[in-house]
Amino acid sequence: MSESISNLVAVTLQHGRYESRRTIDAAECRKLIREWQPQLAFIDLDIYPNFIDVFHHEQAVVPIPILAFTRKRDTALKMSAFERGVDDIIEVPFTLDEIVARPYALMRRVHHIDVPLVPKIRLDGLEVDLIEQRVRVGGRELSLTPIQQTLLYLLAANAGDVLSREELLTSIWGGEFEIESNVVDRHIRELRVKLGDDWRTPQFIETMAGKGYRFKSQAAADRGGEAAK
Repeated sequence: MSESISNLVAVTLQHGRYESRRTIDAAECRKLIREWQPQLAFIDLDIYPNFIDVFHHEQAVVPIPILAFTRKRDTALKMSAFERGVDDIIEVPFTLDEIVARPYALMRRVHHIDVPLVPKIRLDGLEVDLIEQRVRVGGRELSLTPIQQTLLYLLAANAGDVLSREELLTSIWGGEFEIESNVVDRHIRELRVKLGDDWRTPQFIETMAGKGYRFKSQAAADRGGEAAK
């Protein structure tokens, strides 16, 4: 899967005491299966569908359930994925409760392990209440669409790093839009309105000219504010 989504999944699962590894190389994936022996695998069905076969052909010590991501509403694609060995599918855009609940269910069913279900997830500057389905930023509760939530989570999970329009397009929309499409800019504008963020003096989302967007690290901002006192 894309690096930004990988980071989001890894940061989210850290709250449940998971440890994660990422690879886009088939040989390295085989090595991880043999040596690291993962208990669960996430695969981007749209970008790296061949990784299903890697897990299918590699003889693991214990079964490794597969959770796949897709941006397509294609029933035939999903049925084929299930036939090839995928155990569950998450559609992008998604809410964070899916990233927590679905691995929990698979781990419990396959490995009989009860991983703690953490009801509140913190990403840099964000608090997400999975049960109440609420997102708070700086104490302010936001009403966001699924796409806006996914976009905000991707930016916050990669706080301090510039995410290009291409990366955001690939992560959320896949190949549905051309790189020149303004869909990312439009959703960024709408998200800024809900955040009460001024693009000229942003508190949360910065525009990096010719590069993309960056979520300002709220932890770093808080430390800077304390140092200035």
